[in-house]
Amino acid sequence: MGETFSKCIRDPFGFGNTSIPKKFAKFAELNQDLSNMRVAITGGTKGIGLAAAQRLASMGATVIVFGRDKVAGQAAVQAIGPKAEYIPLDVSNFESIINVHIQPVDVLIHNAGDMLDERRSVQWPAGPVDETFALMLAGPYLLNKVIKSAYTIWISSGGMLTAKLNTKDALNPPENPFDGMKQYARCKRGQVVVAKRLGQQSMHPGWVDTEAVRKRMPKFYEKERDILRTPAQGADTIVWMAATRPSKVAFWFDRKEASEFPVPFTGHSVEEENKILAELERLTVLPAKAE
Repeated sequence: MGETFSKCIRDPFGFGNTSIPKKFAKFAELNQDLSNMRVAITGGTKGIGLAAAQRLASMGATVIVFGRDKVAGQAAVQAIGPKAEYIPLDVSNFESIINVHIQPVDVLIHNAGDMLDERRSVQWPAGPVDETFALMLAGPYLLNKVIKSAYTIWISSGGMLTAKLNTKDALNPPENPFDGMKQYARCKRGQVVVAKRLGQQSMHPGWVDTEAVRKRMPKFYEKERDILRTPAQGADTIVWMAATRPSKVAFWFDRKEASEFPVPFTGHSVEEENKILAELERLTVLPAKAE
């Protein structure tokens, strides 16, 4: 009893695994036939992305897995099965994105992300772009223009709930010192804002035991690893959304609409939303087609 109580105290919002048995027992079984569905997912070679790809493929969907690492991509295809195809893609790289040529998909899932321990920039045609911003905002925004999709899902993070939309800092994160966790949260907040403005969906998978968490948040992992979700548990709502495609545009958690602002003082103005959308448009101008 004491151990269970301790776990619940450390998981007050249910982002970990403590409330999963009760929640998931009430969920409808996902048994839809997705054999006519084409799904593309970034960051699909490991963790939550791979778990989502495996589950969707098991339901019959054809899954296009995007990732930077070719070896990991080939391994992912083997793990997913014959319904999977791997296409190399670096979502932080402008040229890599515009060179993607695939047929329209039914569902596009923006899942790629990383938490950097140092400030880095990548070169785009419009100029240098913070790498975290490129990977989680400018890259997906550009990919939306390159890939035609009937339904789009952005995978955010519970960490964004503590962050306020701040276009200036997201584009040029403070350096003294650089805080990769704060920049990650800023950009994850931006994803939710941009998704809603585009009429697209966003969600967060909870606290999940992934390689990225172990590597980028070692103290958090050591303290909380016994309450972390499995990648499959974190991927459940992604699969549910892709399979059922709820029409209401919202921010989702565990198959329900969730509040974007449970933490005080994290709200923002429409003007701030307009700023980030204007910057994304400036950064993602497609090159003119050759005559």
